[in-house]
Amino acid sequence: MKIGYFALTEQGFELVNRLNEQWPGEVFPKSGLKQHMEEAWSRMDALVCVMAAGIVVRHIGPLLQGKDKDPAVIVMDTRGQWVISLLSGHLGGANALAARLASVTGGHPVVTTATDVEGIVAFDEAAKTNQLLIENLPALKYVSGSLLNKEEVNVVIDPFYEIEAGGERTLYLRPQTLVLGVGCKKGMEPERMMEAFRKFTETYVPDIRCIRAVATVDKKSGEAAILHLAERLEVPLMIISRKMIGNLDFQTVPGGPLEFSAFVEKTLGVGSVAEASAYLAARSMAGGAYETGRCVAEKEAARLKIRKQKYEGITFAVAEMKQTIAI
Repeated sequence: MKIGYFALTEQGFELVNRLNEQWPGEVFPKSGLKQHMEEAWSRMDALVCVMAAGIVVRHIGPLLQGKDKDPAVIVMDTRGQWVISLLSGHLGGANALAARLASVTGGHPVVTTATDVEGIVAFDEAAKTNQLLIENLPALKYVSGSLLNKEEVNVVIDPFYEIEAGGERTLYLRPQTLVLGVGCKKGMEPERMMEAFRKFTETYVPDIRCIRAVATVDKKSGEAAILHLAERLEVPLMIISRKMIGNLDFQTVPGGPLEFSAFVEKTLGVGSVAEASAYLAARSMAGGAYETGRCVAEKEAARLKIRKQKYEGITFAVAEMKQTIAI
């Protein structure tokens, strides 16, 4: 977590330096407070302000964008007696940070979010803990309100679930558990790859943020179009060796069997690229032990979810890794 520290007095900076020793961050100077806060807003994960809450509120007011975008904001007095989680308590991690900072100062963390006060599930915090994406953030207030009123709530956790009309009070959480397997002809243009990807996801993947990695076979590791796709998605490119694919039993893959291609085998020496790469990468990631040329995860840790789809010299497939959700 990138932390920005702010203070206005000598005593405040003494406290900031103490905190910075335990939780390293960037200490901003006293002069130009407003400008420094504006600059830190988009660059830092948390702003820790040792000063009056009113000053902080006046400076950050114009910067607010939404609970899924704003950084955590902590306000505390110069003695560190009261460590207030002011903004982004759950998604931004302000509540947890307040507790950590209070343990340094010997003070009291002040948390006012209703779910924490009442000791009930906060789904925005659960989403962050489990690496889940909240598809429809406005529904969160209805779900939290219902929980506080001890009413039944509806929560859907599925990367492929299509949001239904009238479901504005149902919270949809997208697990980031998908691996996109990719194959293409040699020298494929990046623009054609992106256009094919757009068509593929429009039909098969409701939210591309659920894609955790792109995977392909080792012989395609240098293809500019595949490298460009992974870069645009801002996810790692996982390279699967032909030896791993050759050792895979296509008939017993969960969600399979995998489609065998005689043409691909003649060209690359293996009978599958997109499907096999997606599955092996997802299986390895789910087991937490991915290594090029070796797969050490459990077979049931992943399954083929979307079979090979063809787009003029490009193939896509999707595998889903198993995830345990703790709420």
